[in-house]
Amino acid sequence: MIFNQKKPIWRLPSQVLICALLLAFVNVNSIAQQSLRFNKDGKFKIVQFTDIHFRNDGSPRADSVLQLMRKIISTEKPDLVVLTGDIVSYKDTRNAWLAITRPMVDAKVPFAVNFGNHDREFDLTNQEILQVLQSIPHNLTVAGPDDVDGVGNFALEIMGSSKKETAALIWCFDSHRSPLISGMGGYDWVKTSQINWYRQTSANHVKKNGKVLPALCFLHIPVPEYNEVLTNGTMVGMKGEKVCAPDVNSGLFTAMLETGDIMGVFCGHDHVNNYIGVVHGIALAYGQATGLHGYGKLAKGARIIELMEGERSFNTWINTFQQDKNLWVNYPASFRFK
Repeated sequence: MIFNQKKPIWRLPSQVLICALLLAFVNVNSIAQQSLRFNKDGKFKIVQFTDIHFRNDGSPRADSVLQLMRKIISTEKPDLVVLTGDIVSYKDTRNAWLAITRPMVDAKVPFAVNFGNHDREFDLTNQEILQVLQSIPHNLTVAGPDDVDGVGNFALEIMGSSKKETAALIWCFDSHRSPLISGMGGYDWVKTSQINWYRQTSANHVKKNGKVLPALCFLHIPVPEYNEVLTNGTMVGMKGEKVCAPDVNSGLFTAMLETGDIMGVFCGHDHVNNYIGVVHGIALAYGQATGLHGYGKLAKGARIIELMEGERSFNTWINTFQQDKNLWVNYPASFRFK
């Protein structure tokens, strides 16, 4: 590059700094706009890994979970991977995140992250983990609006197979950890600011697209309505422990009902639950715990979700080393008569 020598030398550093800041701004704000698109067959596949509790210590368990992730990605060939919390449980947090995201980076698959209640308990805060993630290729995770509680509230657009229009949405929420209010037990809840952001952003998409788009939601801690699946006769899968939802119901599920876009909610947190059921027309599903360092004897693996373009419908199943299409169901057909 040749600079104009007539310009004062002292201005060059400020110009370079401004360019760098602009590039950084463009990079950070375009992360979530990387192209996600239905394939030519009108399908979009998501792999959900959850509760990996990864330790980057070179142990056989660490190597095995990376091998499991690579196998599932190779088998399923997803368009997106979502990591729904409690991903790293290790003091060398930065390098652990770099290691656990290698299966997606090597396969060149976009990925997004929900933070769990344990991710921030080691070397880095969630904000610092996010900075690490934003240095990794194919990451779609962003902080979200500054005036909204939590880190990692964002929506991803999935474009149509042959059109430039948005065909579906993926919502990601920070479900926090334990409540900070003195005397409150249990887990924290999705806050009013997050729910208001979701309502307004969803309304903006309706205005932009002229219709309500089919959508999925991902978060770490289940909403209290997961308990209703246990009593309404729609459960498919295993319940191996109680639903560890917040004691306070902040109204996220009600907002989903009233907004009308979300077909299914997918969480982690409870390692030996992998069931799915429908409450008031919305599917509530657990992922399959992925990590070998976590508790529970349930086979380790992933939940797979396959969206169909132009339909309020998806297929979902569990993939483990033992079985690659376990507990297959279709929403809504598998639940229509229950």
